[in-house]
This record gives sequence, C-alpha cells and structure tokens, in this order.
Amino acid sequence: MGDFADELSDPIIIPTATIPSYPVSTVQGHAGKLVFGSLKEQGKQSKPLLVFQGRVHFYETHDVGRTLLPAYIASGLGAQVFLATNAAGGINRLFSAGDLMLIEDYLNVFLRFSPPRNGNFPVAANTPIEVIATPKNPFDPVLSGHILSAAAELKIPMQKGTYCWLSGPSYETPAEIEMLRRLGADAVGMSTVPEIITANQLGMKVAGISLVSNMAAGMTGEKLSHEEVNQTAGRVKERFTKLMREVIWRL
Repeated sequence: MGDFADELSDPIIIPTATIPSYPVSTVQGHAGKLVFGSLKEQGKQSKPLLVFQGRVHFYETHDVGRTLLPAYIASGLGAQVFLATNAAGGINRLFSAGDLMLIEDYLNVFLRFSPPRNGNFPVAANTPIEVIATPKNPFDPVLSGHILSAAAELKIPMQKGTYCWLSGPSYETPAEIEMLRRLGADAVGMSTVPEIITANQLGMKVAGISLVSNMAAGMTGEKLSHEEVNQTAGRVKERFTKLMREVIWRL
C-alpha cells in the first residue's frame, strides 16, 4: 500500500533512518520513508501531501510513544487531514481477502491506549500516559463520506466495520479470533489505533481504511503468513491507488 507514494509529483524523499529518534521499521514491505509532494492531473494540483511509506509497530519498539511520531510530525507540519491505512486479518465472515474496509469504530481494550492530554510527545520509553475519561470516536464523518462516495463512483466494493488492534507480532489463535468476533470486531491488526486517537486529539480530521489482507486464524483453515499479506497487497494496490487519488481530489 506504500506504493501510493509513487503517485506524487516532484517528490522529496526523506529516509526515516536519517531523522533523529525516528525508529527504523524492521518489517518486510515497510520502506521507512517520508515522501512529500502532490498529485497532478490535467492541469490541476492537489494540496501538499506527506506520505509515510511504512510504519513502525508497537511490537518493534515496545514503546507506544514511538508509534505516534507520524501523527506528531504531520500535525507539526500543519496537516489538516490524517488518513491511516493498514493491512488486517478479516474476522467478519462476509469479508474476503482483498476487501477494503472503512474503519467506523475500534476496539482498544487489550492494549489500552490514551494519549497525553497536554499534547506533548512522550519521548522517553515507558512514559506514563494520562488516561482520558471519555474517549471520543475520532473518525470524521465528512472524510469517511468522501471515501465511501469515491469508492462507489469507482465501483470499488467497500466494506465497513470495527477494527481491533493488538500488540503482535504473532497472529492470533482461532480461539482468540472467535473471542474478538463475539466482541464485535470485523478485522484485527497490530497498529493504527494509537495514531488515529492522537491525530484526532491534535486537531486533524481522521479516517481509516483496512485492507483485509487475509482471513484471520480459524476462518478458513489455512496457515497464516506474512507472505500472503504482501501478495494480497500487491494484488489490490492498483485499486487502492485509484481510491486514494479520488479521495484526495475530493478534499
């Protein structure tokens, strides 16, 4: 999904390894680059864009604060919209590998995260995080509406559902997936929720899209692998890129 960055005109590319304190992604398929640019098409140009090509997961650093860097960098540079994407395991039995799902809600109960109220980035490892009494659903209905209408115009099927984030890096067992299904999860992954909560608190309009890269454990009887995730992403990336372009023009 990070290949969308290749769509940007006149790109400025900054490897995250050159940014002080920025953690290095260790997962296959996560390039570890910040790409600045814009979309250009038939004489028109989009607003400036920043694409985070690859992310760092909590399980890579064991420090939630490090996963929040994209949200703080985007906010510090004046971004008004934060669009998060991920690859996830499908739990909803009506889903299939390769589906795109608009995230309408999330489960944040197993590795509970709430950002600091003062908006300061928690730099040190294991920094205490102040609990917010009443979490707000961060998803902007207008931005989510743009995604749904763009998908409809392009005739791209778009599922809707609840995303659950877990610490990883191991895939869940069939019993755990059945538990999540009963709790109302439609898809499960190892990222995204801390970033979208923080981006919303920092004042950005937030939306999220999951690629159902595989059906979760116990759903098909097949063994899960990261290779399958990458294969599905490769198969869907053209459709995903068309959707992202249309959504950005609608902004």
